[in-house]
Amino acid sequence: MIMSYEVSFRVLKTLASTVGVDLVGVTTADEFSDVIPKLDRYYEEGRATGFEHPNSRLRVDPAAILPQAKSIIAIAVPYITPATKALRRPKGLRGSVSLYAYGRDYHRVLTRQLESIADGLARYVGRDIAYHIGVDTAPLVDRAVAERALIGWIGKNGMLITQKYGSWVFLGSLITDLAIEPQDVAIDFDSCGTCTLCITACPTGALVDPYILDGKRCISYLSQSSGIIPNEYRKAIGRRLWGCDVCQNVCPKNNQSLLSQDPAFAPDEELSYPELVHILKLSRRAFLREFGHTAAAWRGFYVWRRNAILALGNLRAKGALPELLPFLSDPRKEIRATTAWALCQIAPDEVRTVVATAFGSEADESVRKEMQWACEEGVQ
Repeated sequence: MIMSYEVSFRVLKTLASTVGVDLVGVTTADEFSDVIPKLDRYYEEGRATGFEHPNSRLRVDPAAILPQAKSIIAIAVPYITPATKALRRPKGLRGSVSLYAYGRDYHRVLTRQLESIADGLARYVGRDIAYHIGVDTAPLVDRAVAERALIGWIGKNGMLITQKYGSWVFLGSLITDLAIEPQDVAIDFDSCGTCTLCITACPTGALVDPYILDGKRCISYLSQSSGIIPNEYRKAIGRRLWGCDVCQNVCPKNNQSLLSQDPAFAPDEELSYPELVHILKLSRRAFLREFGHTAAAWRGFYVWRRNAILALGNLRAKGALPELLPFLSDPRKEIRATTAWALCQIAPDEVRTVVATAFGSEADESVRKEMQWACEEGVQ
């Protein structure tokens, strides 16, 4: 049967190119039934982080999001620039930020690109079109959409891998009521072969099997989570303030990747490797002024403060003791608890009395547990 399309893939490709997108694909708006068993396992085994959309049906059924849906446009936008490759950590007590957060917030950049594509499609067909845009925010599983649209394949680290840019790409989707011709290309969907570098390199063992991620153990999640980070993961986090790139750094498919030329994703040295003590001194307003335009600010000021304290503990930054000690009486329990742990890593003998005093007036049991080391044996 010959399918009638309102828009050819060539037209879509041209529209995408005019807004700076060269990796674009199309798939039908049928239910992603092949994803359901994977999602069920993910939830049943307790690997979900809470960041995922809670409605499983919406994650696999485009029509549940847009009833008129006929096609899904998927885009992949690279974010590693020549300046990113050239950047090196400055000297001093510096944290690190995942490469995807070096430049401007990709949610805003890709949303504008997809809106421009939607506007161009409406002009081309000469009518208003119904559409829904998702950039890490829609219920649909972005990587599954991109894979089915033949942009790339999902690797053993769970990342979408493209032939041109490896896994260093942002993903976006546009569900529409237009019938759009798909591309016709061949993709090697088993391109990881026997390689398991990402699995063995993961600092917390979050990649429990090929293609299976335990989200709650992933450093990218832990660095964005609220509350007290479990002790078993603190050393592995190191100086990371936001995110983790280990499973992508070791991936051979990223060795020869092409680079982005988009200035929106060019790095700022001070934002890519922030001074840890500086983070501690920032007010909420100052934090938003410095980091609010990036994709690393959405969890807020206190998550960054906790992570900076954790990093200083891992670095055994003795010079930061004067800045750390006041946080033993911070209003937030995760700040007090992380400070007590960090002080123990840095100079336990020098601060034992101060921490023991804080323990004496601490009412929260989870924080008392972190301060216990400073007290005499048997003190409860």
